[in-house]
Amino acid sequence: MPIRVHSSDTQLFVNNQRIPAVTSTTVNSSKKLTDIQRLGASHVVDRVLESEQMSSLSYEVLLTTGATGIDPIYSYQQMNSGFLSTGSFEFTLKDIAGVTTISGASLTSYEINGSVGGLVRGSSSYEGDGAVFSTVGALTPDDQSKDFFDGFFRPEDIEITTTTNGDEGIETATLNIQDFTISTSITKRPVTRLGTRIPAFRYPETPSQGELSFSVLKTKVTGINIASLICDSGVIKIDLKGPDNTSVMNFTTSGCCLETVDESASLDDNTNVNFSYYFPIIK
Repeated sequence: MPIRVHSSDTQLFVNNQRIPAVTSTTVNSSKKLTDIQRLGASHVVDRVLESEQMSSLSYEVLLTTGATGIDPIYSYQQMNSGFLSTGSFEFTLKDIAGVTTISGASLTSYEINGSVGGLVRGSSSYEGDGAVFSTVGALTPDDQSKDFFDGFFRPEDIEITTTTNGDEGIETATLNIQDFTISTSITKRPVTRLGTRIPAFRYPETPSQGELSFSVLKTKVTGINIASLICDSGVIKIDLKGPDNTSVMNFTTSGCCLETVDESASLDDNTNVNFSYYFPIIK
């Protein structure tokens, strides 16, 4: 009898610990092949499976103010010595049909974004060894879980403070900040021993960097001073506040350098100014 697999019957685990508040998951597996042609033939005669076969996993979560520990992606990533670690995770995606396991998974991208009046969301992508499928360990109706949190976080106010204090520094206290995004993408190079198909580990390629961006409603003149040959850098803190103006969640990035400022306007709408910063990934 066919089984209808619904999103409510799907759970994601990392190192046997369930990740709550997941809103979407994607698992992608594609073979890496070498085409073989024979002299005089105009078509591919055969195909050979290459080493370093992999599967990728990406997922999104809602950040909460309760049981997830503020930011679950960042929390367990830091337990593995940071974004540039050569360590790996094991992810299992379970539903009522079976279990998909991806071992040796290494972080390749990370993003947090939020806006005034919207829920704060996080997303992350990993590359790991080829996915393994099994019917053993499939979920049952008794495994369905109801998550209870203090609340999903919808910021009432976003404040951004900078300590750049140079020609490129801006004062955000008087700006009407609308949204923010913190993201990073890290290329991981697989290192494989001779005679094996599965990488021993995935090594991060450097230099690695992240991007911080936010947009504001224009209420005063803004822009980039390009007189300096050396870019000023500093710390930027994004502070998300609740209805009583107390800090509920904050993110701090160091070594930020302002790169672009875009200004846009459309008919019958406010003028928006978008700021984009670079910051280095050091661990």
